[in-house]
Order: sequence, then structure tokens, then C-alpha cells
Amino acid sequence: MMPTPNRVALAAAALLACAAPAAAQRSFDWNGQIPAGSTVRVYTQNGTVTVRQASGGQAHIRAVTENAGDGEIRYLTSGGRGGDFRVCAVREGATCTDEGIESRGDRGWGRNRRGRANFTVEVPRGVVVRVNSGNGDVAVEGATADVHAGSGNGSVRVGSGAARVRASSGNGTVLVDGARGPVNASSGNGRVVVSTASGPVNASSGNGRIEVTMATLRAAEDMTFSSGNGDVILTLPDNFGAQLEASTGSGGIESDFPMRVQGRMSSRRMAGTIGGGGGHLRISTGNGSIRLRRAGS
Repeated sequence: MMPTPNRVALAAAALLACAAPAAAQRSFDWNGQIPAGSTVRVYTQNGTVTVRQASGGQAHIRAVTENAGDGEIRYLTSGGRGGDFRVCAVREGATCTDEGIESRGDRGWGRNRRGRANFTVEVPRGVVVRVNSGNGDVAVEGATADVHAGSGNGSVRVGSGAARVRASSGNGTVLVDGARGPVNASSGNGRVVVSTASGPVNASSGNGRIEVTMATLRAAEDMTFSSGNGDVILTLPDNFGAQLEASTGSGGIESDFPMRVQGRMSSRRMAGTIGGGGGHLRISTGNGSIRLRRAGS
């Protein structure tokens, strides 16, 4: 007996389903009470991490696995019982620690380098955020406590409201906007842009421009800014004071602030006292200009 057209269609669909490669879209979903002062840690070897402020006292962490084979990416968790919580998206051979993901060799990457675990994180007020991606963009918005954000190969952005900020990228732009406390920002190969309410700030780039704006500086803190290949532009409070050491291999040095110069001054090297003095301000660039701007001028 000949099969009916409907049976033929169903059989063809079944054959196609068997022939298609496995592409499991696994997900991770966790909710829990996280009190202020606790720390949420989220780490992924490959994927994005997006952090937002939660509407209440519970944290909510979601992840979607993309382009990964069956069992290729696992989610390892720790804590979460009214205190710190940690989750890592890892491949075979990797382990999860408070400091991040530790991998041994290249295990788990040989079959498929496209598999990603993309996280969306909602944290309550006062919770410390520590997030990192080995290969993907990281964005933190609405955090109100300390933030540590990093990426091995992607952009990193920390929005307004964060207290102390440490942000870094091995190969991407780093943006810190409206921090309320000290900032350390660095990129191996990208631009670094920072604005903060009070400073101090330390920033570096192996191959990019540095732009920093500080509204105030509460104490005489030491600060260092360095770029291997880019301009360094600092906008500082009107009453700023420091002991300046500035040098450039190829570029000029400009300052809106009056300065008492120490020793010989040249277009590529300058040392002196700005205002009433204070902490040391060290600025260097291998191939770029240095500009000190007075806020509001």
C-alpha cells in the first residue's frame, strides 16, 4: 500500500531532524535573597554579561547558551543562602573560583569555539558586583556598591551609581561613567574614558587614548596615567593641586593650570607643582599629547 502524502511529509521531517546537528539552547535561571554588602560573582568563558539594578531585595541571574553542543557548557554555582552567590559558565577542564574561571590548556575548545553563555544579572542595592567574560562585552548599569568588571576580549562599560570601580579589558574600550569613588581602569588595546565624582583615578592603555574627568578630589592622592600610543587628556577640578611629572615620546604637553616648574622644562617633559601641591600626578605617553584641562574652562 502506498503511503499517504501526510505520512511522506512526516517521514521526511523526521529524517531532516535526525540529520541536523545538535544545537541545544540550554538556559540558567536563579533567584535569591542577597543582602546589601554581599557579593554576586558571574563569570563566563565566552559570552556577554549585562548587569542591571533589581526592583527589590532579590537577585535574578539568567543565562542563555548559544551555538553550543550537548553538554558543552556547564553552569557551576556556589552560595546563595542569604549571602554571596557565584555562578560560572565553563567548558570541560575548567574550574570556578571566587577570582574567576581557571582553565587548563585548550580542553573543551577544540570542537566548537562559537558556544556562548550570555548572562543577564539583576542585583539589589548595596550588592557588590564582580563580573568577567573571557570573550564578550560586559555592561554594568544601576550598581550602587563596588564593581569589578572585566573582559579578555570585549568592551567594558560601568554606568553611573557605582562606588569603587575596577574595570579592565585585554582588547577593547573601557568606559566608566559617573562613578562615586576611586576608579582603576585599563585596556591592553583600546580607549579608556572615565568620569567620577570624587576620584582618585588611575588609568592605562597599551594602545589607546585616555580621557578622564573628575568633579572633585577629596584628598591628596597619587594618580598615574599612561598610554603606549595615545593622547592623555585630564579634566580636573578648579582647585586641583599636585606634584606633576609628565612626559611624552612624541607629542606636546599643555596645561590650563599655573605651575611652579622644577628644573628645565621642554615640550616633551615637565615637572612642577600645580596649585598648593598634593599627591603625585604621573602622566606618560609613548606617542601622543598630554593635556590638563581646568573644569569649566
